[in-house]
Amino acid sequence: MIIPDRYEDWLAQRERQRLQLLAEHEIWEQLESAAQSGEPALFAALRDLPVDTVGALLMDIPARYPLLRRYLPSMASNEVQEFWTGSHGLDLLLQTCGFVRSVRDGFLQYTGRRLSNLPTLDYGCGWGRILRVMLSLVGPENLFGCDPWHKSLEACDGHHIRANIALSDYLPTSLPFPGQQFSLIYAFSVFTHLSERAADAALAACRRHVAPDGLMVVTVRPGAYWDKHAAVFGLPDMEQQKHDHATRGFAFLPHDREAVDGEITYGDTSISPDYIRERWTDWELAGIDRLLQDPTQTIVFLKPR
Repeated sequence: MIIPDRYEDWLAQRERQRLQLLAEHEIWEQLESAAQSGEPALFAALRDLPVDTVGALLMDIPARYPLLRRYLPSMASNEVQEFWTGSHGLDLLLQTCGFVRSVRDGFLQYTGRRLSNLPTLDYGCGWGRILRVMLSLVGPENLFGCDPWHKSLEACDGHHIRANIALSDYLPTSLPFPGQQFSLIYAFSVFTHLSERAADAALAACRRHVAPDGLMVVTVRPGAYWDKHAAVFGLPDMEQQKHDHATRGFAFLPHDREAVDGEITYGDTSISPDYIRERWTDWELAGIDRLLQDPTQTIVFLKPR
């Protein structure tokens, strides 16, 4: 093996090698063959593969598989990934796949059913990075995404994200899918940024669209997040946010954004499990999960009451 001169090139080479170990030649050939029978056969074949394998495959589809490049989403640039998430490449894929596996396992644990091509909504879908990997569990006809920022929808469209995508409101009273009920609604790194009013509005809107036997999965930040926030952004110690989290279970630091209906609804947020149990009365807190890949995102499983 030739060792690159630059450290950055060595890292990129190591990433490619790790991805190639999952994206084997035989898998590419099988999927291209399935695609010759049409989209339904291709997406059914994807759902027979492990989550991480699908994630690795979608990082870079070789040009010699024209049907896969036609039917499957393309990969966003590193710049787009960084802009929406603050990370890119293999590091971001590891986080994404970890979350999707947690959602899959939690759905089985807390509903008693497998998440087998059931109606699923990505609330706050961004550029579609989780929707891409959810194709390992759900076909595009049952995969939905919404986001209140029009640039997110443009990014999804530009990268051929295979899902039903629509624009939502910053303070929603409903979701942009009239009459649609979802077996699963998930929101990754959404409630980590919402004001209390915006969080309540989002929860109420999602409650109207979740199936009675469905599940909602959201991520929230622990109180310890504020120490990291202060260190990363070079800010003074976040004493007010720490105090709010300790006494109320909810702390919010608004960003310099345009107000929505007289209030800045976006910033940085921490929410405690006790706050969820006491305040989110339309939901039962069924369980919690954590991932080593991203310890500042606590995964919370909610069952509708």
